Amino acid sequence: MTHCLNPNCPKPQNPDGNLFCQSCGAKLRLESSDHSSPTGCYRALQQIGAGGFSKTYLAVDESQPLKPPCIIKQFRPSPTADRPAIELFREEVDRLKIISNHPQIPNLLAWFEQGDRHYFVQNYIPGTNLATELAEQGTFSESQIRELLEAMLPLLHFIHHHRLIHRDIKPENIIRHPHPNQGTLSRGQATKLVLVDFGGSKYATETTLAQLGTTIGSAEYTAPEQLRGQARFASDLYSLAVTCIHLLTQMSPFDLWDSLEGRWVWRDYLLNPVSDGLANILDKMLLESLSKRYASAEVALKELNPKIQLQMPEKSAISKGKVVMVSQYFPPIQNSPPPEQELETPSPSPLNSPPAPVGWNCVQTIAQTGGKTPINAVAFSAQSRAIASGNDKGVVALWDLETGELVQQISASEQGILSIAIASDGQILASGSMDGTVKLWSLWQLSPKDLRDGIPPIPTQTFTGHTSLVSSVAICPDKQRVATGSRDRTVKIWSIATGQLQFNLTGHRDRVTCVAYNPKWATSDPGRSHLLASGSADGSIHLWQADTGELLQDFPAHSGAIHALAIGPDGKTLISCSWDRTLKIWTLPTATDNYPELRETLCPHVLPGSAVAISSNRKTFATASHDTTIKLWTLDTIEPVATLSGHSMTVSSLAYSPDGTTLASASHDGTIKLWRNFSG
Repeated sequence: MTHCLNPNCPKPQNPDGNLFCQSCGAKLRLESSDHSSPTGCYRALQQIGAGGFSKTYLAVDESQPLKPPCIIKQFRPSPTADRPAIELFREEVDRLKIISNHPQIPNLLAWFEQGDRHYFVQNYIPGTNLATELAEQGTFSESQIRELLEAMLPLLHFIHHHRLIHRDIKPENIIRHPHPNQGTLSRGQATKLVLVDFGGSKYATETTLAQLGTTIGSAEYTAPEQLRGQARFASDLYSLAVTCIHLLTQMSPFDLWDSLEGRWVWRDYLLNPVSDGLANILDKMLLESLSKRYASAEVALKELNPKIQLQMPEKSAISKGKVVMVSQYFPPIQNSPPPEQELETPSPSPLNSPPAPVGWNCVQTIAQTGGKTPINAVAFSAQSRAIASGNDKGVVALWDLETGELVQQISASEQGILSIAIASDGQILASGSMDGTVKLWSLWQLSPKDLRDGIPPIPTQTFTGHTSLVSSVAICPDKQRVATGSRDRTVKIWSIATGQLQFNLTGHRDRVTCVAYNPKWATSDPGRSHLLASGSADGSIHLWQADTGELLQDFPAHSGAIHALAIGPDGKTLISCSWDRTLKIWTLPTATDNYPELRETLCPHVLPGSAVAISSNRKTFATASHDTTIKLWTLDTIEPVATLSGHSMTVSSLAYSPDGTTLASASHDGTIKLWRNFSG
């Protein structure tokens, strides 16, 4: 069968002998009208892939006696492009002509222009991609990963030398190509690894690197800066390393990242051990900070194997195969959407009268001194008009809410602080640490002046019952107990007055990632209001009768690890976010023996969510993500309100002020941002 290349064709399949589509009338072959030079005649057989602005087809070159297979890639211009599509396309062709000299890159055979569509034709690479190989043969060994890196790092050095960033490195785009006359492939045979699908590659100059670009790539393998439209050469190194840890573990990269610790935990899932040398190289390629990642593929390769000498092929004309540049006119495809009407540009405001801010805006950025230590938690202190934060160095800091001034520091742990909480009356501060301890301080006597004068909070309790890191702490609304969730798979409830363990709650099948009390705590109907919710990396949510320790419900909520939970101030709404990229909104039951009702499922972010908070005035809730953004929503209608950007790394924690007018966000970039609504 012949496949029609018209992307809007309702029935694209045609008999092989047809020259025109029997359904839409489009021409079925790509061929040159210039007979002065040799060219091909390319017929698509079937569609084998699709992206945002491209489609890929398996095809044959009918100008050759054996009709060899080839690949046709069809492109349509991006609606956001700031230059003519044909200009961008021709520049791309010129670059691909140069790099297709490389034996690990498919030959560029021809290119075509047809109306608003453009085409590359490349030779077909027989073989098996690494995703298929992983499924059929199982996890890779250290020697196989080293073979992969030693093959791909010189190739990345080559394409980066020519100012190209691939932007979509993943197992599906790396093909193990057999040598001629070689039969069925298996690891260890004489093969070469070929990198395919340069359709999303970007030409990197000083100008283009300074501009935000289109977000391209597969989210599981894509570097954080690339997801923000700021791809760099080191972004390809990140994607290659994610590919390696996926091949080593056969697990989704989403499941190999621990958002609570803010690090990759792929070593915990290895079936076969690897050396510290290789593991350290992969970890450095995976660093979130660009400045700490390898500066280039050459530097990474030198650390992997100093004996390999890089040789840069000379720039020359294409010699591996014919390249035909063809421009053809075809009538535009019918039923295409009409062009957008020009919008009238409003006149600018006078320079001496800047417009007042509208909506949610950042009013304060609080930065730590002495480097960008990741901040993992943030909370408001109502009484002292301060913000508390906990960072990776074990420091709990108190900041003036109005000025952003650091007014107090507490060395709470020798290891990082993962969670903090402040009681609703501002009198108790609790922190949970990577060392498994929970510490409490008394804040009742502190005023803003006390904090500025250096009067420290008073330590009152240290809880040491957990055997692993404490990921979450929550202070009960009655201020009589504290709940803690840990990587040891338990939830513990402690007495604030005595420091004694009241309940040890078990049942989660994986680490407990978050705990949340029902804010509408009451004594009149404890069966309904004395609820504690806990979320786990096993994707389940448990609801507990907090004053008795009884498990009320255990239900599967998400397909991935749950990262955060929040219960609304009315006690009726539960919100959960997960590594599976979904945000779920539940209505809590009025009877203790009923399960929550799923009200809404959203996928608000490019990357998984990392935090959620509900305002005390019940108007909005906020979600944060590893993609560095914060999104605000109406709580009653679940409508988007705003997207807040400004952090450069994962947003780890969110907290609303007690009056609901200010939102605080903490990030692994070492800053806290305060956001306020100027719309009333």
